[in-house]
Amino acid sequence: AVAMDDAMVVSGSKDSTIRLWDRVTGQQINVLEGHSSAVTAVAMDDTMVVSASWENKIRVWDRKTGEQINFLEGHSSAVSAVTMDDATIVSGSRDNTIRLWDRKTGQQINLLEGHSDRVTAVAMDDAMVVSGSKDSTIRLWDRVTGQQINVLEGHSSAV
Repeated sequence: AVAMDDAMVVSGSKDSTIRLWDRVTGQQINVLEGHSSAVTAVAMDDTMVVSASWENKIRVWDRKTGEQINFLEGHSSAVSAVTMDDATIVSGSRDNTIRLWDRKTGQQINLLEGHSDRVTAVAMDDAMVVSGSKDSTIRLWDRVTGQQINVLEGHSSAV
């Protein structure tokens, strides 16, 4: 799992660690440890790193210090995708669900259900969450109400 911005690359590995790298020099800046199994997804912004793993959990880290800030629990299977913005963390899981979390408190805001197989990808903007799944569909959701807006079908295999 990888993510990047103008200054840094963050990587997550089957070795259960998250590593932060200077994008220009290639120097390793920090190692974040806390997951007990493979890291499957990472996201970051200027202040925070979010990581997901096979252990069904999401960990939130302070980007500068490397300290764990929060620990999000709710999925019943491995978390396979994460994204975030200034207010919300979105996660997708092998439990076929998408969950929205309050970034500051770590409280679950919403549970989105509709996929018939594992969720493999998530993205969001101010109005919607979009999810891709092994069920070959892409689903669009109203970010506030959690209502499914549309189902995009056409792929013959996992998204």
